[in-house]
Amino acid sequence: MGGKERVAVLLFNLGGPKTLDDVEPFLVNLFSDPDIMDLPPLVGRFLPRLIARRRAPKSRTYYEAIGGGSPLLAITEDQRRLVEERLNGSGSNRDFRVFLAMRYAPPRLSEIREALLACRPERLVLLPLYPQRSTTTTRSSFREFRETMLRSLALPPDRLHVVAAWPDYPPYIAALGETVYKAIEALPSNDHPVDILFSAHGIPESRIRKGDPYQKDTERTVEAVRSFLEKEVPERKLRFHLSYQSRVGPLKWLGPETKKTIGELALRHRCVNLVLVPVSFVSDHQETLYEMDITYRDLARSSRILHFERAPALNIQDSFIAALSNLTKEALENRCPTGAPCSCRCGVCPGETSRLE
Repeated sequence: MGGKERVAVLLFNLGGPKTLDDVEPFLVNLFSDPDIMDLPPLVGRFLPRLIARRRAPKSRTYYEAIGGGSPLLAITEDQRRLVEERLNGSGSNRDFRVFLAMRYAPPRLSEIREALLACRPERLVLLPLYPQRSTTTTRSSFREFRETMLRSLALPPDRLHVVAAWPDYPPYIAALGETVYKAIEALPSNDHPVDILFSAHGIPESRIRKGDPYQKDTERTVEAVRSFLEKEVPERKLRFHLSYQSRVGPLKWLGPETKKTIGELALRHRCVNLVLVPVSFVSDHQETLYEMDITYRDLARSSRILHFERAPALNIQDSFIAALSNLTKEALENRCPTGAPCSCRCGVCPGETSRLE
């Protein structure tokens, strides 16, 4: 190790079915999460499997349409490798090891536990790949870490560094803005405004009423990218919108729905140029490759929107890898990119690292 301080970085993501045979097990894991489905213990033993069994055939058709499985694992593994390489670049006085833990598909935290312990880290950075906080993503991953790993690591509180979220972290905003700029540049030159529709994954409204910060964090991201683009693209008139997609179940979800918003833009705003932006997704997966690229593209076409571009996902864009690396370095200095105090009581942030106990 050359005397360098050993630092482990743990990236969290939801995961996705790698093959069609993995679709139902993925859904079982998803619907078994109490941060997703708040079910009584007795019902929670059988209902997730019943829901997964009923949804699996339809979900399989989506994954068939995008190549037979989700590319999320491969993309996130590339992100992991590139972040590790950048952190260990010339001049680093630390030895970084970056690990990946998926929430609902391999490699799950229990599967990488021994490798992480064998690394014997002197510091650990928790970095969820969810820019916006939510009980359904961030808190769920932190809860699993607390239950599976925390005590075994036996790290002092001041050596456990937590990035709760990064909704308007400037390097992230610049990277996301870069993807939108590329989509705008791909549009034909004309005098019509460009409607930029940020589409985020929805969650039930009931969670927002209980204090989930996801909606506010998402709005912070959109506002920051709006400010960025208005400076970068002064020559075109830009109109900004936010909607939510991927609604499931009978509960009322955050709105407006993306598909309804596209129809409204066509009908009421006479949209000619539409750029769809995956704002809560940092990697391509079913929601971008099927829902956006196929379903919403077809909807735009049938709504007579002449020009449709989907902003590329961040994936392994160099500016995004740099943003993740910078987040890690700043976390080691105990700097909080959410801009919120550790006592914000949002129900997601662990606050001071000792509160993970």
